[in-house]
Amino acid sequence: MSAAALLAETGAIEADTTPFSDYESEAGSELSTESLTSSIRQHYYENGRRYHEKSSGKYHLPSDETEQDRLDLAHHLLTLLRDGDLYKAPLKKRGDPATVLDAGTGTGIWALEFGDQHPGSQVIGVDLSPIQPSWTYPNVKFECDDLEKDWTYQLENFNYIHARTLAFSIKDWPRFVAQCFKHSAPGAFIELAEGSLDGISCDDDTYKGSALEKWSTSLSQCLRKSGIDPSRITGDTLKQSLEDAGYINVQVYPVRVPWGPWPKNNATKYIGAVNQLQLQTGMEAYSLMLFTHFGGMTEEEAKKLNADAFKEVETRKVHGYTYVWNVVGQKPE
Repeated sequence: MSAAALLAETGAIEADTTPFSDYESEAGSELSTESLTSSIRQHYYENGRRYHEKSSGKYHLPSDETEQDRLDLAHHLLTLLRDGDLYKAPLKKRGDPATVLDAGTGTGIWALEFGDQHPGSQVIGVDLSPIQPSWTYPNVKFECDDLEKDWTYQLENFNYIHARTLAFSIKDWPRFVAQCFKHSAPGAFIELAEGSLDGISCDDDTYKGSALEKWSTSLSQCLRKSGIDPSRITGDTLKQSLEDAGYINVQVYPVRVPWGPWPKNNATKYIGAVNQLQLQTGMEAYSLMLFTHFGGMTEEEAKKLNADAFKEVETRKVHGYTYVWNVVGQKPE
């Protein structure tokens, strides 16, 4: 059974009690990225991290080179969770979708890989921050825009809309999904891929009272203060949002992501090791601004909590995992 199939099961994940393996070092070779040289360079710095000016008050994650590396590594992790697939939508049955929107494209790596695999598609990657590569395929282009504003695309234009890890930037999900529906062509597919933000799951007693539990609880509290309700990001709520907008045949594909290489199974251990590598900078990226703006912490206090929590991931002290859901729907023909 593949790692993706194992992590999609509902039973407890067996923890490894053997000494440390080489999975952590093996995962280290996965980092790579390309950054954009652009005239749009409006940034500000806070707590030693660079943020894009247009995202101020909208998006609490940095946009510097460290974060771009992490985003590309997170892309690799998410494809590992799906046995190497870029998506779950049944696109292959219909051939290349003519027009594709990658909403919140980040570094553009998903859009580029999709465009390479689907030469008959025209792919648009949209993001607040211009961190995409200057080179691209002929059928892929990047644009900077705010997806929470009114879309200016042609109505019923896109044959496939892909949106991944937008929970930190979309505050009005019903409006966002409604705009997706308006701009979807009849018969088009939409796919939302999001991870749980409201706590970390654990099948034993290693999580209770840990620094990782304190970190996760603080993150959820700060998200709520910032206007984002993490309890709204689940497979069921995303499914309901698509159905409320008018999409049909909505399917939810859940999978668990180990926080660190603690599982006993070698394939899932490797996925945990890759996740640990992206969490090494990702935990700070997700929490630093939130902790200092909404959690009453100083920069030093926030960084110490991050370091203490990550240490428990690194040493496999806590056997935690979170869920990632791919939610796929279709606009009626």
